[in-house]
Amino acid sequence: MIVIKFGGTSVGDAQRVANAIDIVAERKSQFPIVVVSALAGVTNDLVAATEAARQCDIERVNQIVAAVRQRHEDVAMRLVQQKFDFFESFIKQLDKQVDQIHTILRGIALLGEITMRASDKVMAIGEKLSSVLFAYSMMMRALPGEHVDSEEVVITDARFGEANPLMDATRAAAQKVLLPLIERNLIPVMGGFIGRTRDGATTTLGRGGSDYSAAIIGAAAGAKEIQIWTDVDGMMTSDPRLIPGARMIDRISYVEAAELAWFGAKVLHPRTIAPAVGERIPVRVLNTQNPASVGTLITEQGDPRDSAGPRAVAVKRGITVVHMTSNKMLGAHGFLARLFAIFEELELSVDLITTSEVSVSVTIDEERPGLIERLKPVADVEVRQNQCIVAIVGRNLMRDSAVGARVFEAMRGIPMSMFSLGTSGLNLSIVVDESDADRSVRAIHAALFEGEGVIPSGEDGEGSPSQARGGSLAPLGMTKK
Repeated sequence: MIVIKFGGTSVGDAQRVANAIDIVAERKSQFPIVVVSALAGVTNDLVAATEAARQCDIERVNQIVAAVRQRHEDVAMRLVQQKFDFFESFIKQLDKQVDQIHTILRGIALLGEITMRASDKVMAIGEKLSSVLFAYSMMMRALPGEHVDSEEVVITDARFGEANPLMDATRAAAQKVLLPLIERNLIPVMGGFIGRTRDGATTTLGRGGSDYSAAIIGAAAGAKEIQIWTDVDGMMTSDPRLIPGARMIDRISYVEAAELAWFGAKVLHPRTIAPAVGERIPVRVLNTQNPASVGTLITEQGDPRDSAGPRAVAVKRGITVVHMTSNKMLGAHGFLARLFAIFEELELSVDLITTSEVSVSVTIDEERPGLIERLKPVADVEVRQNQCIVAIVGRNLMRDSAVGARVFEAMRGIPMSMFSLGTSGLNLSIVVDESDADRSVRAIHAALFEGEGVIPSGEDGEGSPSQARGGSLAPLGMTKK
């Protein structure tokens, strides 16, 4: 059994849906479970409709919802050929989902506010529509697709907007719902991004969470492989839109892929890898526009030929740096615990940390209201917004001093506000102003991966298990004084 996940651009129009169905057909003998994202742009349309409803702009709401409905109908019409009975059945399902959207948005307009619970209910409609469309399109093409409501399988906590799966309950649901379909040679088709609480409330896994859904479903169902089909050939040494000469990575470890995803590589959702790690399920990233490409294989060991060296450069934008200074740190114990207790209470995740005798600097994704006020009694606080993290990800980066030397030489003339290299050697991170992000990435990529500047990865065999799997999934770096 395998899980096949298609992103929004992979099902963006009728031709791409047809291509995706061909990919499923070629893998029918592998007992696939299909997970699909919303059609490209639909989630953004639903966000806009929700905001219009909050402002009581009913005309705008009706325009957006009508356009979303028409887009799905048009795709289905192009795929239907002569099988109008399937088309009529699909239209009934489509209208049922559209009626649900209108009901929820009317409630939002009446109240004049959007709760996270109501927002999740609306956001989930995009994946519900695309999965119904994909299942019916498969049937139109004589493939035994069977639509499955994701809420029957993915059970989560009640953290609306960014829910966490309850794996024991999800595993039991997968065994009950999915496996009987597969035993009957049917192909389950599900929407990604969606789950539900134990008491039946719809939840979402965070924007871009369809990859995460695929990994959750794969782990729960005991899949042999999880395939993420997107619009690039695999994971690259950098974003090909920024670096046209970026090269594909054929094999990479779970921890390296997780670091790249967390620090800005858009191919995978940052939490995708975690469910696969627990069950040691390989994850393969592939291109719907180039199915012949072997893609990138992500496994526990990664590439056994490489024991050390950089693998890729990623950039995480929109970062805030919080710099905290206090003489109370000198020789004191418990000071850092007091600081980070504030971040925990505000549910703020920290990416990077650097320390000195009297100061601590951290990076966070966003500044939360009340953070500065809570920190001021403990330390003097300086906040720098519009920063970014440029991350060089690899294996045993500390082994070769040439890596650091070439990175710093490449960064000559570009101001850096933080630098971090963890003892795991997985990630060398530099914080720069967002205006310097692109030229920093280009310079570092040229120094490490292009022309005579290429630093070869170690090829002294597989290395020890600790080298192959060094570090943890937590993206945390500490500098030494």
